[in-house]
Amino acid sequence: MRCLFLFLFLAASLLLAFPAFPQAKHPFTFEDMMKLKRVGAPEVSPDGKWVIFSVVDVDLEANTKTPHIWIVPTAGGGSNQKEREIIADQDADRPRWAPDGKRFAFLSTKDGGSQVWIAEFDGAAGVVTRVHRLTDIATEAAGELWSPDGKNILFTSVVYPGCDGTPDAEGACNAKKLKEAEQSKVKAQIFDHLLYRHWNAYKEGKRSHIFVEVVDACEGTAEGGCPHMNPPRDLTPGDYDAPVFSLGGQDNYAFSPDGQEICYASNHDKNPAASTNNDLWIVPVNAGRGTDYVEAAAEVLAQTKNITADNPASDSTPLYSPDGRYIAYRAQQRPGYEADRFRLMLYDRKTRDKKNLTEPFEEFSVRTYVWAPDSSQIYFSHEDRGTAPIAILELRGPRNGTSDPVDAVPGFNDDVTTTPDGKILLFTRMALDHPIEIRMLPLSRACRVRCSRISTSPSSPQSSCRPSNPSGSPGLMATRSKASWSSRRTSTPARNIP
Repeated sequence: MRCLFLFLFLAASLLLAFPAFPQAKHPFTFEDMMKLKRVGAPEVSPDGKWVIFSVVDVDLEANTKTPHIWIVPTAGGGSNQKEREIIADQDADRPRWAPDGKRFAFLSTKDGGSQVWIAEFDGAAGVVTRVHRLTDIATEAAGELWSPDGKNILFTSVVYPGCDGTPDAEGACNAKKLKEAEQSKVKAQIFDHLLYRHWNAYKEGKRSHIFVEVVDACEGTAEGGCPHMNPPRDLTPGDYDAPVFSLGGQDNYAFSPDGQEICYASNHDKNPAASTNNDLWIVPVNAGRGTDYVEAAAEVLAQTKNITADNPASDSTPLYSPDGRYIAYRAQQRPGYEADRFRLMLYDRKTRDKKNLTEPFEEFSVRTYVWAPDSSQIYFSHEDRGTAPIAILELRGPRNGTSDPVDAVPGFNDDVTTTPDGKILLFTRMALDHPIEIRMLPLSRACRVRCSRISTSPSSPQSSCRPSNPSGSPGLMATRSKASWSSRRTSTPARNIP
């Protein structure tokens, strides 16, 4: 069967913010690199019409990095169809759509440190009409995630494990301990176990926990916060980090499709500093609701189950299939060996069986991945001899229900996602001659693509790396692709077309 399709790409590309008048070329410097806008992972709206993403600006003189949220339409065309900043009056990071597409959550330090905020979104005009703060937690919030049923938002916070209890009591206890630490004249810290610091941040006796907060309580409230009639509940009590420490990449926690359960990665070994035994745990979202102070944490722990206890190495980045039948995740096999490659695993929620989907391919080390909306495929990027192509894995193939993975998109790619209808694949790409770009590619089961990029940006570069965009915004890139048959290994790189 031959492929007769001609695909069009759209890419939101990160370019240097240069003046419109011509300037002489010069070697690419550190200062030039700091002028680059740093793009985050793409988030597609539920109707598939919009993509929002974070963009970080660096100010060398102020020694600051400030995130902002940008938006770009998937269709292109029209006066309001260029990529642009959508929240301009405050810092904003990590946007996540609500299931109805009328709102999105984001992080901001505008009020009360890092907190979760909600933006009301006009899908017709592509603009934010109002924002308000959702969380008001003394230990601050990060890593927010909207439940598929739209009722709750999950987030992480670094808290004192000794404060475990009911939501009100736990919040008051953490706030009290923070205030005592800030007002204490003694700033020395005492450590009696590892790990006590990650990079430049001391643990200070705290642990990362996962909380859930009801969103409906904030409907119709004025800007500046919610009434907080329902304080956030701790779903991971205990003296453990949940999720585990991560240097970035895919989240180490996820909601089930019905919004009633979460799966997360946590290491409960006695000496986690000498262990990579991150396990996957599942817990009902409503666990511990309505219990008193003494029973709250115990009730949550009683309903928490370890689903990967048989693997003494790392299990991480769980992601439920859209039909709810499976949990995909990444796993290593060598205990204590952090550089071990990551396999793509499948956990059957009904039978509790596990399957290694990439077992025959020793060169694969899986990075980010996403389910197809119909649960029939998984798209994932993986390390391969200095590149990170995107592969497609059929879950209804001849080999024990799966087919061999096929490399579909060459290059160094990451942050893989799809539109809700499953027709378009979105991902980030970087290379030696350009920073991270967001790209999109129409999908076809029959075809593998080799893409060729056409830059619409001006050809008057200030540095010798690539053309620049005089507006200072992430430039629009149109990309053509030539559909072709290929073997599993697609090694032909993208090339510029004059």
